[in-house]
Amino acid sequence: METYLNLSVPGTIWCAIVLFAASYIRGFSGFGFTAVLMTGLSLIFPVAEIVPLSIALELAASLGQSFTIMRHVDWRKLSILLATGALCTPIGVYLLALLPDLALRNLVLVFIFASSIYLLFSRRQLRTFPLRVYALVGSAIGIVNGATALSGLVLALFFSLSDESAAKMRATMIAFLFLADFWAGGILLASGFYESVTIHRILFSLPLLGLGVWLGSIHFASVESDTFRATVLWLLFLLSAAGIVLVLSAKFA
Repeated sequence: METYLNLSVPGTIWCAIVLFAASYIRGFSGFGFTAVLMTGLSLIFPVAEIVPLSIALELAASLGQSFTIMRHVDWRKLSILLATGALCTPIGVYLLALLPDLALRNLVLVFIFASSIYLLFSRRQLRTFPLRVYALVGSAIGIVNGATALSGLVLALFFSLSDESAAKMRATMIAFLFLADFWAGGILLASGFYESVTIHRILFSLPLLGLGVWLGSIHFASVESDTFRATVLWLLFLLSAAGIVLVLSAKFA
């Protein structure tokens, strides 16, 4: 196994723990897989090895969940989010070329951190947003994705403010991330990021990924919409806090 995965036994155990936690969170909430994987595996791997692994496993998770979420996806709103996001992604890439990437990531993470704290401890009324708001949010997500690849966290934050049902929120996020990851995975594949070690890591990860997503999905089926929204906000709080620590440690390393 060490030959296939290029990992020691303790490293393999740690990766399995992180992968299972990320898979369970993905199965329950529909997002957060990459954030957890990036935070946990950055102790062992460089980012360039984590990203292709994460994208491939996100795609596998989405495919595994597709049969249960298809009827809940709001296709009209999803198409608006995707179209405006695709149009504005080059703006984010342009900003990334102008500004330090760690500063951009930290800016987005601090915004998510502060917003999630405010929403957790304030009384707020859920709203039905018009389609033009989805267009604006899609544009913002595209910019964030191009500059920091944190679009999933921003989308989850927006959905926590809407009056969409928990099933529709989760399903639309999964569909959005699948299509975004499909595009990103194609670029990574064409760029030669999927070499033999990465492929072996993907294959060895699939059983644990499937178990985690399955158990997380069972948990989701048993919760009320209000509980789901609160859990999403707590996840955003924890993931953004972990991301800020990761960015700061990289900055001062």
